[in-house]
Amino acid sequence: MNITGNMLLAESFSVSGALKSAEFQLFGFTVVLSESVVVEWIVMLILGVLFFVLGRNLKVRPTSRRQVIAEYIVTTFSGMVNDSMGISYKKYTPYIGALFCFSMVSSLMGLLGLRAPTADISVVGAWAIITFILVQFNRGKTGGVKGYFKSFIEPLPFMLPFNIIGEIANPMSQALRHFGNIVSGMVIGGLVYFALGSFAYGLPSIGVPAILSLYFDLFSSVVQAYIFVTLTMSYVAMAEVDNS
Repeated sequence: MNITGNMLLAESFSVSGALKSAEFQLFGFTVVLSESVVVEWIVMLILGVLFFVLGRNLKVRPTSRRQVIAEYIVTTFSGMVNDSMGISYKKYTPYIGALFCFSMVSSLMGLLGLRAPTADISVVGAWAIITFILVQFNRGKTGGVKGYFKSFIEPLPFMLPFNIIGEIANPMSQALRHFGNIVSGMVIGGLVYFALGSFAYGLPSIGVPAILSLYFDLFSSVVQAYIFVTLTMSYVAMAEVDNS
């Protein structure tokens, strides 16, 4: 039975990258949009409509449940930034809030039968590159040119190569952690669906995918988004150079 199951699994279940969704000509060049890009635009449309509805006709004193929800969301992300980075970094609140919402909703797109963009390493890798750029920007802004380069040779000059490796490793690990958790949940969910469809005839197995979906699609999506933005805030705040 195990051999048969493995054979069926090998023949019927596979995992691949983002599929090609559209191809068209633009100014003589062939433009190819992957499935991840198309779903990301859907996510942006969903978030755009949602926050447009929440943010219109606001009052000084909230008079509707809609404004209470909007203020709660803003207050939550503002508190996250203040607690993790400090009040001086409050200008990062819109970015951190947008990153969290975009990551969470992208991971939840699997509930609609679409492939989650966060299961594409190029998507979370782009976010990690933005984090890397913000880290370098904050280090240069707080330390100046001298402080920026000095931070790479502290506490001793021979630490230079290790510090450079650490700077590169941080965004890589950040992206791979997010990507790996989302993909593993997608693969496990696919394996469960395949196994139930192939070997569980007559068993009360309808609730099993639903229970797993609560973790892999809902809980994991929120947790991974929270971890990603928390690491972003930590990396940026720790890059501050003390010139005193």
